[in-house]
Amino acid sequence: MNKLMMGVKRFWQEEEGTEVVEWALVAGLIVAVAATIFTNVGDNVSRIMGLINTKLSGIQ
Repeated sequence: MNKLMMGVKRFWQEEEGTEVVEWALVAGLIVAVAATIFTNVGDNVSRIMGLINTKLSGIQ
């Protein structure tokens, strides 16, 4: 087995290594949820701004 594979195997077997992987998965989940929320908020703000623009255009 080459050195890289041995290092990966040792990292995976150590408890600290699995803890790092767990935290990375949690962070990835948080980023995915935040991206979804921000996308939805951005779409709603864009829609509301469009409605405001339409209403203001009718005033002139």
